[in-house]
Amino acid sequence: MADIFKKDTFDDYRVRKTAADDADTVVRTLQDAAGWLNDKGIHQWDFYLTDEAVSEVKEAIEAGTTYLVTDRDDHPVATFNLSQSQNELDASLWGDRGDDALYLHRLAIDKNYRHQQIGRRLLSWIQENSKTESDVLRLDCVADNPGLNQFYENAGFSFSGFAEAMDIQFSKYEKQLDD
Repeated sequence: MADIFKKDTFDDYRVRKTAADDADTVVRTLQDAAGWLNDKGIHQWDFYLTDEAVSEVKEAIEAGTTYLVTDRDDHPVATFNLSQSQNELDASLWGDRGDDALYLHRLAIDKNYRHQQIGRRLLSWIQENSKTESDVLRLDCVADNPGLNQFYENAGFSFSGFAEAMDIQFSKYEKQLDD
């Protein structure tokens, strides 16, 4: 079981920390999502179409912050990163908070599972099943992706303002975690 969570399942899905041999699956899922976004004219994940992305994904797997969601046949459904520590981007967007928060990044749904509300259910599951001392879940997305911004608002996240990093304007969202 993923040690940050009370349980490792939701609906018919299993959530687990990734291992080194999951890197190709995670990269493929992120690259597919980046291509899908590009087709819609949204370039927020262009980085995942580069060779540098593979190295960054492997580092996150080694750090123990990357998770894989699989179905009952162990097919990949989604991937995400979740950390109790701010990374460099978090600190630049949110400021150096030093509080008890979880930071969510790289939530991507496999192309075969899109439009099934898995992302929304996964966000709820993270909120309800965290066994950390954290009291808030924070995330960000590019400000010029109206669909994703609306998705987070519809999922109950509160808009916390805009911030700029790497010459990109980001929207910041947060939601209180259940006790």
